[in-house]
Amino acid sequence: MEDILIYFLVSIFSFCLGSIPFAYFYGKYVLKEDLRKTGSKNTGALNTLRSSGKKYGAVIGVFSFLIVFLLDASKAVIACLIAGQLIQDQVIAFTIASFFSVLGHNYSPILDFKGGRGAASFFGIILFFNPKAFLGYIIILLSCMFIGDIFAKRPINKNFLKKSVSEQIIGRLIGEVIGISYIGLAAPELFWPALFTTPLILIAHKTRAEDQLKKIKNNTYLND
Repeated sequence: MEDILIYFLVSIFSFCLGSIPFAYFYGKYVLKEDLRKTGSKNTGALNTLRSSGKKYGAVIGVFSFLIVFLLDASKAVIACLIAGQLIQDQVIAFTIASFFSVLGHNYSPILDFKGGRGAASFFGIILFFNPKAFLGYIIILLSCMFIGDIFAKRPINKNFLKKSVSEQIIGRLIGEVIGISYIGLAAPELFWPALFTTPLILIAHKTRAEDQLKKIKNNTYLND
C-alpha cells in the first residue's frame, strides 16, 4: 500500500513538473510572441527555433532552441532523479517519471491541456543517463529521416539535411519506434521508460504525420 502511494505521488509530481511550458514562457517574455499562434503552433524547442530564427536570425534561433531544449530536458531528468530517490526499483522509478513528465509536457493544464510533443523531455532522459545510447539513438532517427526523404525523392543538395530534419516526420517516427529496441540493447535500464513514453510522442505527432502523408499523396511534400 505504501509503495502504491509513493508511485501515485511520484506520478503527480512528475506530471506537474513536466507541465511547466518553458517554450511558451520563453516565447511570451523573450520573443514577445505566442508560439501557439506561429510556426507549427507547438510549444516546444523546434518551434522556438523556427519562430525565433525567422524573427531574429539563425544565431538567436539556435540559442533559443538550446535554452528551451535544456529546460524541457531538465524537468524530465529532475523528475527521474527524484523518483529514483523515492522508489527503490530504478526501472520502475524512471518509467513512472518519464511517462508522466512527458504526459504533463504534452497536455499541460497551464495551456488548457495542450503543449509540446515530448521529444526534448525524453531525449534529455536518455542523454543524461546514457550519453552513448543517446548518440546511437539520434543516429537512428536521423538515418530514418534521411532515408525517408530519399524515398520521397528529395534532391540531395545543400538544403537536403536541413529540410529532412525539419520536415521528415514519418521517417522520424519510424526511427523512434526502431529506437526502442536499440535502447533495450544499449541501455537496458531505459528500455521500459522508452517503451511507455514513445507512444506519447507518436500520438503527439499524429497530425503532422497525417499532413505529410496527404502532401506525399498529392505530390506537394517537396514543395514546402
